[in-house]
Amino acid sequence: MDFPLQPYDFLMVAVIVLSTIFGAWKGMAWQVAALASLLVSAVVAVRLSGPLAPYFGVEAPWNRCIAMLVLYVVTALLIWLLFRLVAGMIDRVRLREFDRQLGALFGAAKGVFWCVLITFFAVTLSEPARQTILGTRSGYYTALLIHRATPVLPEDVRERLGKYIEDFDRKLEPEAESDRT
Repeated sequence: MDFPLQPYDFLMVAVIVLSTIFGAWKGMAWQVAALASLLVSAVVAVRLSGPLAPYFGVEAPWNRCIAMLVLYVVTALLIWLLFRLVAGMIDRVRLREFDRQLGALFGAAKGVFWCVLITFFAVTLSEPARQTILGTRSGYYTALLIHRATPVLPEDVRERLGKYIEDFDRKLEPEAESDRT
């Protein structure tokens, strides 16, 4: 494939470079804490709010919403307090530079993930957007990555994203057929 670089390619490079710089600046521990705070807190809030909802004196569904909010805030706070302990240990052991190097790698990986998300949604928006994005180097390779990564995704993720991935694959079919000819 010999695609000239397009503005979309520069956007994707900027996303990866900025994510890498941000990762190096914040470090691995901070990024893990931020991600864990978001994901773990959400899972805890969703899973444990049902049993806790009756303890809040408000009628349903508000009691569940309040339980979710309280669980989310408490879990996030605990994760960030744990991060402070880990960050303090990193500083005491003088591993700050190591933390930043791993942060840069983690940031680059997050940048690639952001590029995949941006491409995934941009390609599914409209036919002209799909054609434009798949005509770029980054769009082509990101679409290829999404297509090839689908079989290795966990089963529950494939089930939840199944219709979107099938829609994405279906929209890629004309592109794949034109590549074969």
